[in-house]
Amino acid sequence: MTLNGNPNLRRVVKGSENGKYSTEDSAVATMKGMAWKSVALCAVTIIAAVLSAALLSYFINTENETALFTLLMVLAFSAIPLIIISFVIMFVPKTASVLGFVYCALEGLVMGAISALFDMIYPGIAIMAFLGTCIVFLISVLVFNVLGKKLSSKFVKFVLISFISLILLEGIGFVLSLFIPAFALVMSNIWIQLAISAVMILWATFMILVDLNNMKLLADNNTDKKYEWLAAFSLVTTLMWLYLEILELLAKIALLAKKD
Repeated sequence: MTLNGNPNLRRVVKGSENGKYSTEDSAVATMKGMAWKSVALCAVTIIAAVLSAALLSYFINTENETALFTLLMVLAFSAIPLIIISFVIMFVPKTASVLGFVYCALEGLVMGAISALFDMIYPGIAIMAFLGTCIVFLISVLVFNVLGKKLSSKFVKFVLISFISLILLEGIGFVLSLFIPAFALVMSNIWIQLAISAVMILWATFMILVDLNNMKLLADNNTDKKYEWLAAFSLVTTLMWLYLEILELLAKIALLAKKD
């Protein structure tokens, strides 16, 4: 979900350092502008998620199987436009001002349905994951304000490479577990799953720091204001990923507690 935003934003940042995306006009990117655009994209995501969760719960409670099936099919096939939009924004960054809203709305619908399903099994888990995401983000902002000037390009590269490596390792592990019973047994171990989720949350937090650092660089390099949307899109998609990882971790902890 977030693979498109961060590397692409980094490419724009590098270009702005060479003057490619910079401008001498008054319409330059600012931290305030990127913050408000992030709020706008977050609002669209949350509204779509609440709507989706409410519809799903209503259709289940009223046993409206036709409407429920239709909703689930729409959400399932939304993966196709999400992938397309991701690639469009990747190759044409300025489209983030419009497509970013479409992406957040669709992703919000999917996240809302996932949250509702988890909440039916473990009541209150969705709001806990949301609050957890907010807390992690606020802590990340505080850490960035303290250490922001010390975030080197080496740190950014380390985080990006580590993030991609973790995604690949998790994917390879899943594929191997389908064909190797012993490997499937290891991967299904609840403690290993908890460790994986904890590491993914840690790296999502690092990615937030990278996003904030990229935002600061865009502002410092007098980057054209239209790229504020790309920066906001990158941050919000990272927050989406963080939320889902926290939701998964809480579900695993709840499952472990239930077994005990």
